[in-house]
Amino acid sequence: MVITSSSNEKVKLFRSLQDAKGRKQAGLYLAEGANLVCDLPEDAAVRYFFVKESKEKEYEALFSRFSAEKVVLSDELFDRVSATVTPAGIAAVLPIPASMDLSELSGDKLIVLDHLSDAGNVGAVLRTAVAAGYREAVLLGCADPYSPKAVRSSMSAIFKIRLCFSDNQAFLSSKNIQKYVIMVLDMMGENIFTHVPREKFALVVGNEAHGVSAEIKAAGKILSIPMLSMESLNAAVSAGVAMYLLEKNRIDK
Repeated sequence: MVITSSSNEKVKLFRSLQDAKGRKQAGLYLAEGANLVCDLPEDAAVRYFFVKESKEKEYEALFSRFSAEKVVLSDELFDRVSATVTPAGIAAVLPIPASMDLSELSGDKLIVLDHLSDAGNVGAVLRTAVAAGYREAVLLGCADPYSPKAVRSSMSAIFKIRLCFSDNQAFLSSKNIQKYVIMVLDMMGENIFTHVPREKFALVVGNEAHGVSAEIKAAGKILSIPMLSMESLNAAVSAGVAMYLLEKNRIDK
């Protein structure tokens, strides 16, 4: 059956997941786009696939990998309710995973996002983190990583990294976090190109406008990225440079 009406209950769900309130109520999020959906892990608990009528046959192999219900929308309706400007015609609905507890973090390196306000930056940092070998991330008061913009920016990293949602006070007081060296990216600090991490560390990237929170900066080791003729870099770019440099320096040592 091809759905043509926006009043259909499943279509209403599709639209609601583009909003933070809708995601919270349903406990679900939307992954829209061919690259994202085709990169779903085999054990992904997909609830629904939404697909354009004209694209249904193209994704038959994908649908066969999962037991999720397939919801076929007319091309016109899919384009109208899509969260993207140029819809690819395919989307998956998945459950939002439970947040990790700070005590569960166990990797030798963490990426910590300190009040990043742009969903695109949140997704981009997670994307680079996964590429650089990070498997756990702590989010302190950030934009929702399960918003459509963040999910698209993550380019499937959202499926591959465990997230812990916390606040500054709980983060700093956690006995588990105290086992990590907190490393803070800031304008004035040790040159990150020459710093060799010797212990477990938590790399903190701060808010786009205000940088790292004062209390976290006070508890951390300050590292800086040398720059010529510029005062700052985009938060996601800074995080990417730092993650790869720290990993390279540790390997080289």
